[in-house]
Amino acid sequence: MRKYSIVIVTYQMRETLRNTLEALNHMEGFGREEFEVIISDDGSTDGTREYVQGINRNYEMKYIFTERSSLSCRNRARNLGIKETSGEIIICMDGDVLANRYLLSEFDRCYSKDSDIVVTGARIMLEQNVEYEEVRDQSIFIKHKFDGSNNESLDDRYRKYNRLSYNSNAIQHSWLMAHTNIVSIPKAYLNKVGLFSEDIKGWGFDESELMYRLFKEGIKFIINHKIEVLHQPHNEMRDTPENIKVVEFTNNIRFFFKKHPDVLKQLPENLADYFMQDRMLELLSPANTIARRREVNFKNVDELREIKRLIMENFNEEDLELVVYDYVETTDLDIWIQLLGKTKSLIKYFPISKKIS
Repeated sequence: MRKYSIVIVTYQMRETLRNTLEALNHMEGFGREEFEVIISDDGSTDGTREYVQGINRNYEMKYIFTERSSLSCRNRARNLGIKETSGEIIICMDGDVLANRYLLSEFDRCYSKDSDIVVTGARIMLEQNVEYEEVRDQSIFIKHKFDGSNNESLDDRYRKYNRLSYNSNAIQHSWLMAHTNIVSIPKAYLNKVGLFSEDIKGWGFDESELMYRLFKEGIKFIINHKIEVLHQPHNEMRDTPENIKVVEFTNNIRFFFKKHPDVLKQLPENLADYFMQDRMLELLSPANTIARRREVNFKNVDELREIKRLIMENFNEEDLELVVYDYVETTDLDIWIQLLGKTKSLIKYFPISKKIS
C-alpha cells in the first residue's frame, strides 16, 4: 500500500486545527504505517503546539515551528512541511478543514488506477463554529453534507463542475482548479519540477504556479467528486482586508506571467479581472465545436462494461458532445473517463448526487 503524507499549514488557528487533527484519527483502513501528518506552523504565538499535543491517537505526527520573518509565506511553510515527509503521495490540506473517514480511501482509489496524477476535491463551507465533540463522535459529517439547493455552502468549484463537467479533460486549464485546501501530488513529481515558489507571497494564486509546472511536466489532473472537506469558519489573526487581497492576488498573477510568459498564449494578461469579476467560465469552457449531443444514463452497475464500450466507440467523433449521467457512483467510471485524457469528442461526466438545483 502507498504511504500518504498529509501536510497542514497553520497560523493562529489552534481550535480549528485541533478539530482538523481529530478528524484524521478516524481514517478507515489506514493506520500509522500508511499515513503521517506534518504540521508546519508558520509562527503561531497562541500556544498551538501544546494545545494539539496528543490529538494524534492513530497516526504519526511531526510538528515544525518556524519563526516569522521577511521570508515567511504560505509556500515556504508548505515546503518546510514537504521536506519532512516520508510518503509517496503528498496531500496538502488547510488547517481549517475537516476530512471524513473516507478521504484516504478516495485518494487511494485514484492512485490505484494511475500514479502520475494530481487529485483534487472541493469544500463545503460551514457557517457556524464546530465543537470538538462533534468531530470526535463524527456527528459533524451527518449534520453537514453536500446540499445542491444550498448554493452558499458550496465551494465555487462545485458550481463550475456543475456547468462544465466533473471530467477534467472537459475543462480548459484544469490545473487552475487544483487548490491546496485539499489536493494530492506524487512526491516524485515534486522532485522533478521543484516545490512551491517562495517568491509568491501574500494572498491568492500561490499554488497555481506549481500546478502549471506539473501540468507542463505532463501529469494528469483528476477531479474526485467524493473528496470533499468541511471548511470551518474562523477569524485568523492574519486575515487580510479585501482591498489588500486584490493587490496581492494581482501581483502574484503578474509574477506568474513573468516566470511563465508562454502562458500568455493561452490565458489573458488581465487574468485577475476574470477571477474578480466571476468570469472564469469563459476561460474554462472547452473550445470544441459541437454538432451532435448524446446522453448516456448509467443507472445499473451491471451496465458498466457496456457504458465503457459505448464511450470508446464514440470518443473519436470530433463534433460530438457525449454527456454521461452517473446514478450509480460506486464504480471507477469517474476516474476511468478522466484517465482517457483529451479526446476528440467532448465527454462530460456528471455524478447525480452532486447536481446543483
